[in-house]
Amino acid sequence: MRPLLVLGAALTLAVFLSPALLGAAGSDALFLAGLPIGFLAAGAVAETLRPSHPIGVRLVLVGVLHLGAVVSSLAAYAARDAPVAATALGALSVTAFAFGFVALLDLLARYPDGRYAGRWVGRLVAGALLVAILLVVLTALGSRSAPEILEAGGMPPNPWFVPVLEPVVEAGGAIALAPLLGLLLLVRRYPSAPEADRRQMRWPILTTLVVVAGIAATGVLESTVGAPIQTGLFVALGIALPGSLLVGLMRHSEEAEQLAAVEASRARIAEAEESERRRIERDLHDGAQQQLIALLSRVELARQRVTDDAARAELDEVADGIRQVHRDLRELARGIHPAVLADHGLPDAIVSAAARLPMQIHVAVAPAAATTRHAPAVEGAAYLFVLEALTNVVKHAEAGTAEVRLASRGAMFEVAVSDTGVGFEPEVTTGSGLTNMGDRLAAVGALLIVESRRGRGTTLRGLFPAGHGTDAA
Repeated sequence: MRPLLVLGAALTLAVFLSPALLGAAGSDALFLAGLPIGFLAAGAVAETLRPSHPIGVRLVLVGVLHLGAVVSSLAAYAARDAPVAATALGALSVTAFAFGFVALLDLLARYPDGRYAGRWVGRLVAGALLVAILLVVLTALGSRSAPEILEAGGMPPNPWFVPVLEPVVEAGGAIALAPLLGLLLLVRRYPSAPEADRRQMRWPILTTLVVVAGIAATGVLESTVGAPIQTGLFVALGIALPGSLLVGLMRHSEEAEQLAAVEASRARIAEAEESERRRIERDLHDGAQQQLIALLSRVELARQRVTDDAARAELDEVADGIRQVHRDLRELARGIHPAVLADHGLPDAIVSAAARLPMQIHVAVAPAAATTRHAPAVEGAAYLFVLEALTNVVKHAEAGTAEVRLASRGAMFEVAVSDTGVGFEPEVTTGSGLTNMGDRLAAVGALLIVESRRGRGTTLRGLFPAGHGTDAA
């Protein structure tokens, strides 16, 4: 990134020196360089505030390529007395100019998070690059004079001119419409993007539309208001494009950092809750349960020493009561964090929990899900999700059976609880049950999906991060 910035600074300096060295051609170059300098400056700010962000890198790349095109064209004009050198430099200028438009297309296709919306978008950008290469070849070989982008005039004949290609040389300018394709990709992405992303995409869409319209109407504007005014208007409007892209990038990155901080906080809370559950489980096992067992032993000893039948019967009732309290306490501890979950994993814990419920529950576990362990907080959240979902089935679904499915989904694993009961309409359901369930899943980076219709049953899906992904022993 920094070498690109240094190169961009050197090219900018060359452009600013060109009016003194080349007169009118240099002044034209200064106007033409306004937009790429804006991209370079925006990229430099992005590099300072958001180092190595994909959008910041591409802002710099667009600026460097177009500045390189301007400087190469100036060099071709300066070497106009040497046809071979002027043509080579002119071809380099046209190449950098075309590639700059493809880089702008790539930037818009990745905006605002730096990723393509799909693999096909990457293939489209690669196809645009191949088209740009073809158009550059046509321009370089089909021009009678050495190619250049300044239109300063006085260029020498092209020693590599191919007459048969002259009729199609004007097609080379079509690559300047690549940003229009980028705009279409940005607009297509807008409706499905999160609201936070859409807020950052509105101004770039507007400014890109203005720039594309300016490129398409260059000839009309030039003939209407004159070349100098047209160039000034285009540069002034064009500088708004990198500015809006930079502002959107900064705001998007800031919101992404805030979201990451919230998710990290949720993860810490989930870990703390998991640790607290384990502490309570240990306290119940090592404290209250052990005391109850000791008390039961004392009652048994007392019963053996008592000869009165009534007293023995009363002590039997006390012993039975202690045993029941012990069983209840043990079930409570299992509900908080069953030992089978820590020792054998989520599938066995779900099977154990399902066996204690008063209905038939089928548990289906995919092979990969059966042999993989996850972070304790994630497994605990998934277990409690299943318990709550099955409890809801028992209480509300009016179904005779239910099914729990566990499956791997790449970087995620899915836990689904389904029934064939009465169902409900999620959109009109009141109450906080599903909201609270979704919040608890979000605390460990999971997602809740609710699928239900009246009379068609209900499926609750939890998509959990795969965590450490270690194989179960």
